[in-house]
Amino acid sequence: MLESIVLHLVSEAKTLEEVEEKTAEALFEVGRAILKAYLEHLDEALMKKREKGLRHLGRRERDVLTRFGVVRVKRRYYRDGEGNTRFLPGEALGLRKGNLAATPSRKEAALRMCADTSFRRAAGHLSFFLSFKVDHNLLHRRVGERGRQRTEEKRKRAEELFSRGALPPSRKKEADLLFLEADGCMIPLQREGRKKHELKAGISYEGWERVSEGKWRTRKRRVFLSAAPGEDFLSQWSTDLATVYDHAKVKEVIWSSDGASWLRKGPELFSPHCAQLSRFHLKRSLVRALGFSPEAERLFALACRGRGEEVVSELQKQLQTATDEKGKKRIAETLSYLSSTLAWLCDWRKVLPPRDGDRSPGAMEGNVDKLLSDRFKKRGMSWSVSGADSLCQVIELSQNGELSSFLASRRATDRRAERMAMSSLRKEVRRNPEAWLKKNMPLLQTRSGDPWVKDVLKVLAGYERMAG
Repeated sequence: MLESIVLHLVSEAKTLEEVEEKTAEALFEVGRAILKAYLEHLDEALMKKREKGLRHLGRRERDVLTRFGVVRVKRRYYRDGEGNTRFLPGEALGLRKGNLAATPSRKEAALRMCADTSFRRAAGHLSFFLSFKVDHNLLHRRVGERGRQRTEEKRKRAEELFSRGALPPSRKKEADLLFLEADGCMIPLQREGRKKHELKAGISYEGWERVSEGKWRTRKRRVFLSAAPGEDFLSQWSTDLATVYDHAKVKEVIWSSDGASWLRKGPELFSPHCAQLSRFHLKRSLVRALGFSPEAERLFALACRGRGEEVVSELQKQLQTATDEKGKKRIAETLSYLSSTLAWLCDWRKVLPPRDGDRSPGAMEGNVDKLLSDRFKKRGMSWSVSGADSLCQVIELSQNGELSSFLASRRATDRRAERMAMSSLRKEVRRNPEAWLKKNMPLLQTRSGDPWVKDVLKVLAGYERMAG
């Protein structure tokens, strides 16, 4: 087989680009033929084991986006006792009615791309690799559908926990330390009656691990994103953590945030052993009031040691002696900010017993930038609240490595029917390979198409050997 393929390449192709293009074209054609045969066998297997009361009405064609491009398949459709039209292969494989269907692997790939880049660019990437034009509006709708499903799932779990006291299924992980950090990101809106909306992000992690000299990264990080109001965000995040951790077996919890109004209830809900104001926001507020000065550094050190009253007293003195009106305003704002978060100024390492490898939480700013700002801002885009929330859910699932399992949980797959289809397919190919090829690879028999591709297809499929 290999010798025949090489011979065709040498005799017909003139450039590397032509070899690459023709080979890919032939392989993709073989892949589409195999998938088409499988899908139609699945349709037949489901017909034989269909439930009583389904009346067969005929067949319809549908395009399915696969790893090898678009496959057009014929599938039977039925009418049930309630008058609903049913397509059994679509129900078994989770292929929704209307628009272009896609196999599970293509759905996941498309959603991952949308989590990282714009819908138009994701559609362009998919179109390039599939040799088929994918409409970016289709991707937008798919993100909306999956995102709304995830949002509803979160809402129901939180309601079950906080209204009925029903704990969600959990992995019951244990941890010596669990760090929680939260912050928000304002995004521009369109057609919403207001110009801005805050997306909210929370991360949890169990400490740090060294990447290289002087560089560290968070360990076992988990992301939680939402466009929900602050109180809903906190309750849903708490419920999400309960699906992972056994809170009774988490020894110490450290909370860190910027002290925003919607985050004030965080320590009450999560019951941390220590809550601290984000070191980034603490230092930024002091620098804003006093500039990059030794006094700002001194007050920052005092705050970290738990001497917040002294910091407030010093700022009051600075406010009294300041002569510049703008300077007075900045000092007053910092004074108000730190007075309202006085209990959070001390560094957690001064509260809990010290241990090797302790560091100060400070991963949130970078996470907000990478998870939210890079995708939702900086590109001239504007959003609806529901659309932004749906994309948040897809990004969260992708970041946590749960996108594949989430999509699989929504597939009403009949594994038994799939195995029956594959068994039937194997028997037919073994019984009469030549007849199967003629039936499922019509390109080999027609005069249309590139002769070179036909020749390679015949070699790849062993058609010439079987015919001889």
